[in-house]
Amino acid sequence: MLQHLPTKRRNILRALLAGAVAAFAAPIAYAASKFLLFQGSIGGNVTAKLVASDLTPDSPSQLLEAGGEPIIVVREADNTIRAFTATCTHLGCIVSFRPQLSIDGKTQPGFYCKCHSGMYYANGANVPGTRPKSPLTELVVNKQADTIEVSLTPINKGA
Repeated sequence: MLQHLPTKRRNILRALLAGAVAAFAAPIAYAASKFLLFQGSIGGNVTAKLVASDLTPDSPSQLLEAGGEPIIVVREADNTIRAFTATCTHLGCIVSFRPQLSIDGKTQPGFYCKCHSGMYYANGANVPGTRPKSPLTELVVNKQADTIEVSLTPINKGA
C-alpha cells in the first residue's frame, strides 16, 4: 500500500495511522472496561437513616444518599413510609416527590423528574405517555422507634 513512497515518509504515515487507530479505540476500550467492571450499590447492605419526625405533612419526603445512590423516602397520607431510588429511569436525573401532581387529569401525589417532565405514580410506577419507560425501584424500609433505616435492597414484589 505504501511501497511507492520513500521509507521516511512511509514510517511517518504508519505512525499517523497507528495514532488514529489508537485515538479511535481508546474511548471504546475505556467505556467497555467501565461497563464490565461496574459494581453498583443496589442490592448491597448500604443503609441511610433519618428521624421519622423529619417527614411531616408539610414536608412528606426526604432526599437521602446511601452508598452514593440517591434515594427518596416518603410518608404517605396513611402514614406508611416507603422509599425508592431517586434516579429517573429515563436519563438518570434526580426525581422529587410532589404531594399534588397532575397525573391523568387528576391531582394526586407522585414523583416528578424536571429534566424531561417524567412522572411516576406514588407507588413508583411510571406514568404511561411520559419519558420514563420503567418504574422506580422500591427499597426496604425498617422503622425502629423514631428512626427510619432504608437499605439499598430492592423489595421483592413477587414474594
